[in-house]
Amino acid sequence: MAPLPISDRSDAALVRDAVDGKPEAFNALVRRWERKVYSYLVYLTGQPEDALDMCQEVFVSAYQHLGRLRDVEGFRPWLFQIAHNTACSEMRRLRNRPFDQTLDVVDEAAGRLRRSSMPGDRTGWELSELKLVVEKALAALPVEQREAVILKVYQGFKFAEIAEIQNCPLSTVKTRVYTGFEQLRKFLEP
Repeated sequence: MAPLPISDRSDAALVRDAVDGKPEAFNALVRRWERKVYSYLVYLTGQPEDALDMCQEVFVSAYQHLGRLRDVEGFRPWLFQIAHNTACSEMRRLRNRPFDQTLDVVDEAAGRLRRSSMPGDRTGWELSELKLVVEKALAALPVEQREAVILKVYQGFKFAEIAEIQNCPLSTVKTRVYTGFEQLRKFLEP
């Protein structure tokens, strides 16, 4: 039986191969996860350009510390924990820098959306405006809530995995997610 192509192999198998010195295995992990990690960093920081640099930093750090990963089945949460730590360090460094200014145009778009037709009748432009409104609402959340919601909704993590990534109790994660959902609902409801 022929081995699976490298792109079809599990994260755990690729991690084991990368630890054994096969760089193509780690390259496959990067290709598999770079878009998700970048997206997470953009949503979390609101800085697309900085997110590119942070994403690269995340994968360099992951490569350097891959041998320390105890549970190869837990590569995905471990990778996002590195991304979390990288983003937190960057946000501390740039504490006074505002969240992406491009989201300031959203208030006008939100007004137009509220006057528009049913969701199924929306044009591509209106859907783009809706995306901006949601991004603006996310940006209004405290960073811990925003991160928890992003990890849950956009990245599909379970509560326990989010707790591991955010290094906090499970109950705290649930509170952050549900409070974040409530705040988003209030922001988007009108």
